[in-house]
Amino acid sequence: NPVGDDIRLDVNTVLSSRHFCNKIWNAVKFVLAALGPDFVPQPPEETVPQHPMDRWVLSRLAQAVGECGRRMEALEVHGAVAAIHHFWLRSFCDVYLVGDPVRL
Repeated sequence: NPVGDDIRLDVNTVLSSRHFCNKIWNAVKFVLAALGPDFVPQPPEETVPQHPMDRWVLSRLAQAVGECGRRMEALEVHGAVAAIHHFWLRSFCDVYLVGDPVRL
């Protein structure tokens, strides 16, 4: 076999990825339900977050985007994925959504 033909598949990585996808699915369902069927998003250039938690989560998103970009430029895909995971799980889901879902 030439080098690189084998695929290394770690069951724990697959289960972790499944958990992450499930977390995305549940968070999106939660947000869409909180926004309601008549929600119409504003254009991004017209959106000005007023609530401190909205500003906080957007600052965390900006940090994650920056980290992800730096890691991808350095060809560190694992680090880029870790930045995305950390933002989604720790900042968006664990703090922002749990903190005050009524503001959505």
